[in-house]
Amino acid sequence: MASFFVFVTNLSYICGMFKKILNILNVHPDDNQKWILMSLFMSGLLITYIHPAIAKEIYSSLPAEWIAFESLASSVAALLVGIIWKGKVRKTVTKNFLIFAIAESVLGCLLGLFLAFVYYNVWLFAIVSLIYSAFITTFVSKCIMAFKAKLWLEKEREIYDNNHSIVMGFVCILGFSLALLAMPSLKFALILWALCCIIDDFGWCVVYIKNKQELKNVSKED
Repeated sequence: MASFFVFVTNLSYICGMFKKILNILNVHPDDNQKWILMSLFMSGLLITYIHPAIAKEIYSSLPAEWIAFESLASSVAALLVGIIWKGKVRKTVTKNFLIFAIAESVLGCLLGLFLAFVYYNVWLFAIVSLIYSAFITTFVSKCIMAFKAKLWLEKEREIYDNNHSIVMGFVCILGFSLALLAMPSLKFALILWALCCIIDDFGWCVVYIKNKQELKNVSKED
């Protein structure tokens, strides 16, 4: 019983300190944003920490033409999805957001683990990443754009955007600083990247489930 009391006391103290830190950073999340920002903090910290190691491998191993093609393909995919983002397409994708988000997480995680433990090939990494990001990640991003407009209006949206930018700025500073102190090996970076894929959309999945009826019917405003 005494141990439980100590645990509760310590937990309350930690929560209080965490709230003070958020106030100092000018981060004021609501119940939905808490999940999104926690997910952003964890995935952002991982991706910024491993980014230099993975970027160096890709840019040093692949020809410049592929980098240009990858950027072109991503731009074309974003343009095409933007053009068709209406009517039945928008309605279908927003109603099936969880499927797209889980598919993105699982595919990214499996790719990272395969490259880390089974067989590493930089072309496999580049091509598969491009395919699933163009056909899945772009739709997930569009859903999140629609959900943000539904959940937060005017002043609330400004607070969300400010919270997001502060947390992202903080994790970038922390993640890149950690990379300078202890640069991860490529294998370890791939493992962390696989974990990051699972965490990345977790917050938005929780928010979608909590607000399922409201967000599932977001297309009715068309």
